[in-house]
Amino acid sequence: MTFRTLCLLTAALSISLFAILLLYPPLIYSIFAIPAHESADLLARRAAMLFLGVAVLSWNFRGANAPQTQRAFSLGTIVMMLGLASVGIFELARGFAGFGILFAIITELAIAAAFVKLLRSLKA
Repeated sequence: MTFRTLCLLTAALSISLFAILLLYPPLIYSIFAIPAHESADLLARRAAMLFLGVAVLSWNFRGANAPQTQRAFSLGTIVMMLGLASVGIFELARGFAGFGILFAIITELAIAAAFVKLLRSLKA
């Protein structure tokens, strides 16, 4: 997969999560099997803004051709996706999230793996 394609995929995923978390967070609560609560809504709206930022960054970096720029963006995305997957695995293991979180974990690991593969090709 090309850097451009990965950036577009990351932007699309991030803008989707932004919209869901901002406009209808109960969908995520349902998928992850976690209780809805006003404090969870607050955190969902704040997380929405983070995903909006990721979407904007991904969209704007899609045309970057410099290997150093692609490396920097890829590393940041890998760290973010592995961090999200790790938290998801931890919350699933402790029983706080339901098995629906596996969809998010698999997606995050797939995106991280794609960026790792891209990084390896940049070194060659």
